[in-house]
Amino acid sequence: MTRIREIMIRENRIIIALLGVLTVIAIGFVLYQIRSIVLPFALAVFISYVLNPVIQFFEKRKVPSILAILLALIITFLVLNLFGVLVYTSISSFASEFPKYSDRIGVLLNNVLDFLNIPREILSGGWKSGEGFQLLDSIRDLSLHRLILNTLGSVLNFVSNSLLVLLFLLFILIGRNQLIRKVQVAFEAETAMRIAGMLKNMNRQIQRYLIAKGSTSLATGLLFFIILSLFGVEFAIIWGLLTFLLNFIPNIGSVIATILPLLIAFIQFGSLGTLFWLALLLSGIQMVIGNFIDPRVVGRSVNLSPLVVLCSLMFWGWLWGFIGMFLAVPISVIIKIVFENTRSLKFMSILMSHSS
Repeated sequence: MTRIREIMIRENRIIIALLGVLTVIAIGFVLYQIRSIVLPFALAVFISYVLNPVIQFFEKRKVPSILAILLALIITFLVLNLFGVLVYTSISSFASEFPKYSDRIGVLLNNVLDFLNIPREILSGGWKSGEGFQLLDSIRDLSLHRLILNTLGSVLNFVSNSLLVLLFLLFILIGRNQLIRKVQVAFEAETAMRIAGMLKNMNRQIQRYLIAKGSTSLATGLLFFIILSLFGVEFAIIWGLLTFLLNFIPNIGSVIATILPLLIAFIQFGSLGTLFWLALLLSGIQMVIGNFIDPRVVGRSVNLSPLVVLCSLMFWGWLWGFIGMFLAVPISVIIKIVFENTRSLKFMSILMSHSS
C-alpha cells in the first residue's frame, strides 16, 4: 500500500511538472501574440517605480497628489520625446555622413588587403579601378533613403507607443496607494498581511535595484561621453546615452556599448594607436564598474543567480526584443518575490537566489 502511494505521489509530481512546462509555454505564446499591448503596460509599470520617488518628493512639499502625478507624467513625456528626438537627429546625421564613412571603410579595407597581400577581387566581386568596392557603392546608393524612412517610421512608432505608455502610467499612478487597501479588504487578515508584505518587498527591491543600477549606468555613460569627447569621436553624446541604456542589460549590454563607439572611432581615425588607447580606457571603465562597483551596489538589491539573469535575459529578449532585455531583471525580481511568499514554490526562490 505504501509502495503504491509513493508511486502515485511520484507520478503526480511528474504530471504537475509537465503541466507547469505547458503553462509556461502557453503564457509565453500569449505574451508574444499580445506584445503590442502588454509591452507598453510592462514598460509603464517599470516607469511607475522610477516615478514613485518623484511623486513622493512633490507630495512631501504639500503638492496635491493628482498634481504631483501630472507633473511626473509631464516630465516623463518630455524625457521620452527628448530621447526620441535625440536618437532621430543622431541617426539622420549618421545617414547624411554615410557616404563619407563608406569611403573610409573602403580605404581601410584596401589597406588591410594590401598589407595581407590579398587580391582585391576576392571581396569586391570584380574590382573596378578608382571606384572602390562595389559592395560599398551598392550600400551607399540603395540603403540611404531606406535608412531615413525606417528612422522616421521608428520615431513615429516610438511617439505613439510613448502615448500608450503614458496612458497606462496615468491609471497605474492614480491607483498606486489603493492596491494594499483593497487587498486588506478582499482577503482574510493573515492572507492579506502576507500579500501586503509581498507587495511592499517587491516595491522596495525593484526601487533599490533601479536606483543602484541607474547610478552605475549613469556614471558609465558620463565617463564614456567624456572620454569619447576628449578623443573627438563623432556622436559622443549618443554613445554616452546608449551606454547608459545598454548597461541595464546584464552581461551583453556593456559589451555592445563598448564595441559600437570603438568601431566608429576606427572608421573615423583609421589609427590603431588611437583605437588602442580608447579601447583600453573604455574597457577599463566597464571592468572596474562591472566587476567591482556594480556587484556590490546592484547585487545586494536583487540577490539573483547569474544563471537566472542570463536565462531571463535570453527569454525576455526573445519574447519582447530590446525592451524585454531591459525589463528582464525587474521581472525576475518580481517572480522571485512571488515564489518567496508561496510555500509550495519557496524552493524555486532559493534556487533563483545568488546566495541562500
